[in-house]
Amino acid sequence: MQAAEGPVEQLRACIRSGVPWSGAGEQSTRLLFELFPVALRNEAVGRAHQVFVDQQTDLYRQVLAHGEDDGHFTLTAAPRALGRSFVALEDGYAMDLLIGTATAAEIETRLLAHARTVTGNPAFA
Repeated sequence: MQAAEGPVEQLRACIRSGVPWSGAGEQSTRLLFELFPVALRNEAVGRAHQVFVDQQTDLYRQVLAHGEDDGHFTLTAAPRALGRSFVALEDGYAMDLLIGTATAAEIETRLLAHARTVTGNPAFA
């Protein structure tokens, strides 16, 4: 994400990195989903999960705030709230992939559509 130029490309990079692409991305996503029940029952694992979610959210928040500050985005909500929504959508759409009702490319398209909606930037077509 840091190598991408400008907030539009940075947000594209965040989205792309959150998609469970075939191979290691899909395998690590499957492992994270298999750990959810443990996080529900083990406080330390739950805290570690929350730290991971907070880190993901903060990456989105930084990019969204930067885009808003530079005039590339007209955000529909606070950058942190939108960042958290991206992470939640990634997780929900990842489940679709894992059970075979969506492809990684379809997930990326859905997330880009969300980006267009929440940023007002037509570059996310």
